[in-house]
Amino acid sequence: MKTRLSLIILGFLLSSAAAAVNGRLEGQLTRPDGSALNGVVVTANAANGASGAALTDANGSYLLYLEPGTYTVNVSAGNRSETVPGVEITAGEVTKLNQELDWEMSYADSITVFSASKRRERIVDAPAAVTLVSEQEIERQASHGQVPKLLEFTPGAEVTQSGIYDFNLNTRGFNSSLNRRVAVLIDGRDPSVPFLGAQEWSAFSFPLDDVAQMELVRGPSAALYGANAASGVLNVTTRRPSDSAGGRLRVTAGDLDTTNADARWAAKLNEIWSMKAIGGLRASGDFTVSRNGAAEYTVPCGGTVTTDCLPQEAVPLDPLDDVEITFGSLRVDRAAKNGHLLTIESGLADSSGPVTQTGIGRIQLVDAVSSWTRFNYSTSRWNFLGTHNNREADRQTALNTGQNVALDGSNWRGEIQGNWAFRNDSLRLVAGVSYEDEEITSEDPTGPIRPSLLSRENQQTLLFEPVESRSDAVFAQLDWEINDRVKAVFALRRDDSELHDAQWSPKASFVFNPTQGHTIRLTYNEAFQVPNYSEFFLQASIGPNINLSPLEQICLLDGLFCGFDLDFDGTTNSLATGETRLLALGNANLEVEEVKSLEVGYSVQLAQKGLLQIDVYSTENENFITDLLTQLNPSIGRVNPAFGPYQPPAGMSAPAQAQLLGTLQAALGPLFPLLSNNVDGTPILALASYTNFGAVDTQGVDLGLTWYFSPKLSLNFTYSWFDFDIKESAPGLDQILLPNSPENKASFGLSWVDESWDVGFSARWVDDFRWAVGPFQGDVLSYTLADLTANVYFGERWSFGINVANIFDEEHWESFGGDLLGRRALASVSVDW
Repeated sequence: MKTRLSLIILGFLLSSAAAAVNGRLEGQLTRPDGSALNGVVVTANAANGASGAALTDANGSYLLYLEPGTYTVNVSAGNRSETVPGVEITAGEVTKLNQELDWEMSYADSITVFSASKRRERIVDAPAAVTLVSEQEIERQASHGQVPKLLEFTPGAEVTQSGIYDFNLNTRGFNSSLNRRVAVLIDGRDPSVPFLGAQEWSAFSFPLDDVAQMELVRGPSAALYGANAASGVLNVTTRRPSDSAGGRLRVTAGDLDTTNADARWAAKLNEIWSMKAIGGLRASGDFTVSRNGAAEYTVPCGGTVTTDCLPQEAVPLDPLDDVEITFGSLRVDRAAKNGHLLTIESGLADSSGPVTQTGIGRIQLVDAVSSWTRFNYSTSRWNFLGTHNNREADRQTALNTGQNVALDGSNWRGEIQGNWAFRNDSLRLVAGVSYEDEEITSEDPTGPIRPSLLSRENQQTLLFEPVESRSDAVFAQLDWEINDRVKAVFALRRDDSELHDAQWSPKASFVFNPTQGHTIRLTYNEAFQVPNYSEFFLQASIGPNINLSPLEQICLLDGLFCGFDLDFDGTTNSLATGETRLLALGNANLEVEEVKSLEVGYSVQLAQKGLLQIDVYSTENENFITDLLTQLNPSIGRVNPAFGPYQPPAGMSAPAQAQLLGTLQAALGPLFPLLSNNVDGTPILALASYTNFGAVDTQGVDLGLTWYFSPKLSLNFTYSWFDFDIKESAPGLDQILLPNSPENKASFGLSWVDESWDVGFSARWVDDFRWAVGPFQGDVLSYTLADLTANVYFGERWSFGINVANIFDEEHWESFGGDLLGRRALASVSVDW
């Protein structure tokens, strides 16, 4: 890996030095009325063979870095084109070429995406199913401050809400309380919690209107993005300081005692340097209520009632009904004329109060601070990205036990990527390497010492000991425009890690345009899902400890120390004497989950006004990783053989062993088969663990329709169907291992966007389905929700907006065990300068 990195860095430096002599061609394409022409192909070709190509963005702008020389510039869209000869490019200088074109382009031609192939392209030409949420749509909804809600009405997205800031984002089934099958990237940085691989949405340190574009790629995407992209990728791009000069302040208030404030200021300091500062505050209540002796729906669990009930919690919420989040970030850009861009930015978010639904029960963040840094240096040929994430959460309450579960984690990641174009840009190669280092500890500095046979300083609350790992990857993708109607994309990635064997992720896609306005796509993907650190190494208390300290006397008969009374040697500490823990355990022998997917996509441009997209997929999942299962599962026996039946210490005499085991069986009763030995040999009760599970096949259809009645009035409609078949299943597991996803769901939206005001109405229907994740097992009833968004603009500075989620206040839950959700109405005032 060091050799690969050295070679790539050397090539990067040499290419950067060569790129310093390039010139810059930039411009904007507009209609006579001043509106932008986006999605237009701009190509530049010189007599010496030098060339370049780009697509215009939402503002109609384009940018090319070219070798010095004389170029012929062509702009084209569909069967329309214009040519400008004799454009001179000078080393280190900027050449501007603006054009006014009286072109009427279709809605589909104007939508461009990047994430499907790491190349700017029209959405109808992308080699994957991808959805775009535009900058304008994000701005209209920015007041609610919840990133996942921007995707609730998009094709194929499964957005499950459990609390104000507790969401699970998924596609194509098999959701979970902490879903991590969709990789989330913010300007290339992965902000997920390292221990879980899932997102902590409350820790996103930017206001929504700082997002320039959001793209959701549905389906396996490991060939470009690696692990944790088994179901897709959400790629979030924030605004560059030079593109958002000025300031904005937004104040929001409304239901649940909500008071939010967002501020952003950006400025271009000179021709090269620009900067951006962001700050924000979120203060509100939540839909979360205590389950300490209560249940807001169905019935409390207890006695013989273990399913279709809400597990009871040992302690009430603290803080009771108070969510507070503060965040801030600073970004500095250096953009040279030769196309080199340097970005350095850093930020943090402090969260207190949100409750998260997990596989071991609900956990409340009392105080969690997340900080991050990003470094990016790019040229027209190379891109170097370095990121660092750090999360310190010394105070988190496991509500089911009342214990503090501290969790700190940090990682740093580096990636070098290059791109090369051949044969007048008809062949394009993207290749790179990445390296990542992660460290995680659950040490509670304020808690008691938890002695063991190995150490008296083990204070871990979710692990036996701190863990760390390193991983690296090499990837490449080739885009080949075979002719005007056929494009092929081939990609391959190799991921290696200290946690798993090397994994290969191939991809092949063919995009065919049989006639103008029609596109057919065939894509094959292989991906993999790595167990997270929790699934590998978890040691979490999920019930009251049991005092078996008197049994230490039996061990003393042979002069041995069994660990039932860890204070028997006379040393004192603040932990109650002789408590044997009831644990949910990770399984270090888990294998990666393997995913193979075949999908067919069809898109048709409807006149000049609409786009219809249909995606049909079939996926095979092998070595499926379960949620937490009872250790002695009646369907498969012992889930985790690493924690087998309890073994007395070596050297214990046969009579003492018989007396010890007999006494234990009498004391524990039906819990005795769960008694096991921990890593250090001390006794534990191994209640639950994870395992790999045969094979699961899934299939489904996603449909999306967008229609513009006029430039101001538009309609959106989506529908998704999902089905699954469990293969090689032990009897009974098909009742436990469920996709936690509806078979059918649909949405409808209508919006009017004018210069001085806009309004949008959206509704979605979700079919009923069964939810089974850890202790939360029950039905999610079908629900229909409607949202309303409206904004009024007073000149260029002031605006007023309202955002109402669940207008008709339909109380419902979207995951069993999640909050009972109701209406949330917000009003906001913004001022720009």
